[in-house]
Amino acid sequence: MSLISANIRLLPALTLSIAAALQTCVVATAEEAKPDDKAQAKVTYEEHVQAIFRQHCFTCHGPDTAKSDLRLDNYAAMMRGGASGAVIEPGDADSSRLWKLVSHEETPEMPPKQDKLPEATLATLKQWITLGALEKAGSTAKIKAKPKIEMKASAGAGKPEGPPPMPEGLTRQPSVYTVRPAAVTALAASPWAPLVAVAGQKQIVLYNTDNAQLLGVLAFPEGTPQVLRFSRSGTVLLAGGGRDGQSGRVVLFDVKSGQRITEIGDELDTVLAADINDDHTQVALGGPRRVVKIYNVADGALVHEIRKHTEWITAIEYSPDGVLLATADRNGGMFVWEAETAREYQNLKGHTACIGAVSWRIDGNILASTSEDGTLKLWEMEQGQVVKNWAAHGGGSLSVHFAMDGRLVSCGRDKTTKIWDQNGAQQRALEAFGDIALRSVFAHDGGRVVAGDWTGEIRVWNASDGALVTKLASNPPTLAMLAEAEAARAAAAKVAAEAATAELAAAQKAADEKTAAAAALAERLKALQAEIEKVATDKAAADKTLADKAAAAKAAGDAAAAAASAAARAAEEKAAYDKTQTAQASASN
Repeated sequence: MSLISANIRLLPALTLSIAAALQTCVVATAEEAKPDDKAQAKVTYEEHVQAIFRQHCFTCHGPDTAKSDLRLDNYAAMMRGGASGAVIEPGDADSSRLWKLVSHEETPEMPPKQDKLPEATLATLKQWITLGALEKAGSTAKIKAKPKIEMKASAGAGKPEGPPPMPEGLTRQPSVYTVRPAAVTALAASPWAPLVAVAGQKQIVLYNTDNAQLLGVLAFPEGTPQVLRFSRSGTVLLAGGGRDGQSGRVVLFDVKSGQRITEIGDELDTVLAADINDDHTQVALGGPRRVVKIYNVADGALVHEIRKHTEWITAIEYSPDGVLLATADRNGGMFVWEAETAREYQNLKGHTACIGAVSWRIDGNILASTSEDGTLKLWEMEQGQVVKNWAAHGGGSLSVHFAMDGRLVSCGRDKTTKIWDQNGAQQRALEAFGDIALRSVFAHDGGRVVAGDWTGEIRVWNASDGALVTKLASNPPTLAMLAEAEAARAAAAKVAAEAATAELAAAQKAADEKTAAAAALAERLKALQAEIEKVATDKAAADKTLADKAAAAKAAGDAAAAAASAAARAAEEKAAYDKTQTAQASASN
C-alpha cells in the first residue's frame, strides 16, 4: 500500500458513510421483530422488514433525521441509498453494504457496542434481500444481472498467482476489414503477460508482443474503441467507446476466453476515458458530456457522478491500489478523487491545454500527466505539487505510460515516441512516424515499446537499442483472405516443389551417369591394377632370372679365369721344362 493509500483510508471524511451513520442509531428495547413461523411466500419491506428498521434505525434514518442522506422509513428513498451510494443490492445480500454491517461481516459491526442481531432477524433480512428486496406483496423482484464471469480480484497491483492470463482459442476473424487502417485511438499492454490490445474499427485486436502473433479479435459493435485498459491483475480487458454524439459504453472482456463479462453504462455520447479499479468492483468513465461516472461492476448500478470538470473528460485512471482516481479534461483541468466516496482529494493545476493521458507509478505516490501544451509533468500526492516538469513533444504531447521500473514512454504531434527516466532525461527517441504519434505503451516487462500513429501504423521497438522489431495491424486480414493467401502460397509451393522435383530428377540422372562412369573407371582401374601387379610379378621373376644368370655367368667367368690361369701356369711349367730339357740336351752333346 502506498503512503497516500494509508492516508486516504484514515481520512475522517470517509467516516461519513452508511457504517458511521448507523453507529449513531438508537437501539430500541422493544422485542425483536421475528418472521412468521410459517414459510412466507414473499418477504416484503412493508410486512416484515420495516418493523426491524423501526426498532433499530429510524432514530437516525427516519422521517425526521436522515444521516448520510439515508432514510430507511421510506422504501423508495431507502433503495436510492445514501451519500455513499446504494446500501441494498436486490438479489445479492452478500454484496449489500447494510447486510455486511448487521451480519458483522465487515466493521464497524452493527448495532454498535452490542451483540449481533438475533439469527431469526438476520435470516429475515437476508431472505428479503435475496428474494429481491420487495416493497409489498404485489411487487415484482427486479434483480439486476450479474457479470457472466467471476469478477473478484485481490486488491492492489501485485502479480496474480500462477501464469499470467493469455488469450486461448479466440477467433482471428475481424469484425471489419478495410484496405487502409484507421487512426490508432487506443493501445493497452497487459501488466504481466506479453500481450497488447489494439483498437480497430468496431473491434479490438490482440497480439503477442514477443513474436507479433495474432492471438484473437474481440468484436466491439458499440463503435470505435477510444480507450483500452487491462485490469491490474491482467485478467480483464476494459474497452470503452461508442458512436460520436449518439451512444457510448464500457465493455469488460475476460482475457483468457475473450468472453464478454458485462457492459457498463448507457451513455448519450461516446466514452473517451475509462478504467477499472484494482479489485474489479468499480468502473469509472467519462466523455464529451463532462461528467465522470462511477459504476458498480456487480450490477452496473451508477454509484457516483462527478460534475467538477468544465470540458470533455479525456483521461481517467485508478491508482494501482484503487484508493485514488485521477481524471482530466480537454481544458487542462485535472483532479484526484477518493475512489470510494468520490470526494475531491487534489486539484492539480498546471497544464494549459488538453490533457491526453495520465499514468500512475506502480507505488501510487506519483502521477504522470501529459498535455497538448507539450509538457510532461510528475505530481506527488501528499501536497498535489509538481515534482518534475519538462517539454516532451513540440506541438503537443498526447500519451504517457509508466513502466514497472519507473521509466516513462510518451508520444505526440512531433511524430516521435520517446523513453524517459523519472528526472526527465531522455533515454531514447525512437524513429519518427510519418504522421502524428497518438498512443504508446511499454510491454509487460519494459523490454519493448508499442506505439501507433494517425495513419494506423503500429510499430514495436526494442526499448534497449531502439531497433524496430515488427509492425502490427489494427485491421488484420479476414480468415477468407488468410485462406486465399495460404492457398496461393500452397500453389506457389506446389509449383516450386514440382520444379524442385524435376531438378532433382535431372540431378539424380546426372548423378547416376556419373556413378556409372565412376564404376567403369573403377573397373578399368582394377584391371590396370591387376596388369600392373602382373607386370611387377613378371619383372620380379625376370630380375631373379637375370640375377641367377649373372651369378652363373660370373661363376663361369671365374672358372674360365681359373682355368686360364692354370693353363698359363702349365704352359709356363712346360716351357720351363722344355727349356731345361733343351739345355740338358745341349749339354750332353
